[in-house]
Amino acid sequence: MKDAENASLTEHLNRIEAYMRGCGLLRFAREPSRLRSELAEFGRELLPEIVDEWMTVVSGALAITEAERQKVWQAMYDAQLRWFRHIEDPADFDTYGYLREHTRDGFISEFPASRFLAAQMKVRQILRRALHRRYADRPEKQGELIALLDQEFQERILHITDFFVESKVEELHEQEISYRQTVDNAPAPIFRIDHDSGTVIAANSVAERVTGFPAAELIGRKTWELHPADEAEAARRHWLGTRDSHHRTSEDLHLRHRDGASIPVFVSSGVIEYGRERFIQQICVDISDRRRLEGQLVQSEKMAAIGQLAAGVAHEIRNPLGAIRNALYDLKEILSGAPAEAQEDLRIAEEELVRAKVIIDNLLEFSRVSHAELEPIDLNDLLRKTLLLMNRYLQNSDVRVEQDFGEIPPCLVNQNAMRQVALNLITNAVQAMPKGGTLSLRTWLVPARNGRTNRLAFDVTDSGVGIPAEHLKNIFNPFFTTKEPGQGTGLGLSVVDSIVRQNRGEIRVESNLGRGTTFHLEFPCNCPEPSADIREPL
Repeated sequence: MKDAENASLTEHLNRIEAYMRGCGLLRFAREPSRLRSELAEFGRELLPEIVDEWMTVVSGALAITEAERQKVWQAMYDAQLRWFRHIEDPADFDTYGYLREHTRDGFISEFPASRFLAAQMKVRQILRRALHRRYADRPEKQGELIALLDQEFQERILHITDFFVESKVEELHEQEISYRQTVDNAPAPIFRIDHDSGTVIAANSVAERVTGFPAAELIGRKTWELHPADEAEAARRHWLGTRDSHHRTSEDLHLRHRDGASIPVFVSSGVIEYGRERFIQQICVDISDRRRLEGQLVQSEKMAAIGQLAAGVAHEIRNPLGAIRNALYDLKEILSGAPAEAQEDLRIAEEELVRAKVIIDNLLEFSRVSHAELEPIDLNDLLRKTLLLMNRYLQNSDVRVEQDFGEIPPCLVNQNAMRQVALNLITNAVQAMPKGGTLSLRTWLVPARNGRTNRLAFDVTDSGVGIPAEHLKNIFNPFFTTKEPGQGTGLGLSVVDSIVRQNRGEIRVESNLGRGTTFHLEFPCNCPEPSADIREPL
């Protein structure tokens, strides 16, 4: 890097030398000589006095504070020493290396070039007066020394001017690179569009990735050609509106993908004027996830409404069921001596009525608001009632249920919340077995260990398709789902996780693709140690 900088500086010095030689400004050769040594020695001899006089004159003009005086004095002294070394030996260009560096990043770069050049002109003026005084009786030598000083000063001014210009050009170039990198790495497609014609003149890498088109194919298209044909006119109006009002947004547009798909986007466009350029910058934010989440939220609200409706219907059905039950009782009394076939029909009707009542009671119990925050419940009984409620769903899904309920004490949890956990986990398990399978429910008491009290545990295991490993970390995130639209909202497992944590429990999941999934839950239980014959499942 240092070698490259030195080579660049050498090229710069040679260029300035060529300009001066071509313009007839190099009277004195650029090599050591007695005249150069004499001028350099003269400058070094008087340097403290020169800097003192310079400080007295420029402090007010350059607004140098008293606290800065010593630092500025020393900086000027060192700078003039470097310059005098260059005057004596033009091959020593340390002075210009220093100037180049500091016009880019140093103290000099903080001020306009005119401020620094004015200060340099004052140094030259002081040196010229000193030469006039010292060589007043030797006019020929005086003239040569002043001519050499002027030549070196002209060279210095040319270098300083170029250094300042280069530093600003580099600064602008760095800003442009930073801007391009920012645009290119932005999390959304960004297009630069010609203000007058609506033609795409640049596109970032995200635009290439989202649309499937390389930048070379995007550039040259009209902005409305980026959208599906039925949105072309709306996209054109968006461009015209941006030109008129300098800013415009649209939420009803789509970007066209190379494969023909449409990507919903929020489009924000603004007019940018940069130097002589005037263009429109258009940012297209992919809102596919937002649309999906909105749809899932609507579906969730619909499901909640259906649940409330079902509870209301169940409540209304109880009254006619009561009337039917009374009628069956009367018929049973009337037909007490009827043939066996009639008696069997009455018995079947009565059993089905009882089954209907149990289903309705369970449905109403699930919809009942539990006012107690925590209450002791029989987890086994809750799971049995949930299975009974879902019996028809399980049968229609060709799912066989295995129950392994251990001897467990009551669990202190929110009853309504635990019903929701059981319902969600069983529903999720059934949906994971589209071709049917086996659903296993198992409960047991986990003995105290590692300073923890006894804990109630239960597993919900299915023999379904399993969950990919890369999805396991996301399954409890709200609205995350891999199911088809209408099959789920992505809220079920999120709700389960939230309820389990609110009830001081833990939930884990293990899954193997093609073999099934197990959800393992544990809740604190302030109950006696399990007896020897109650063991954890292997």
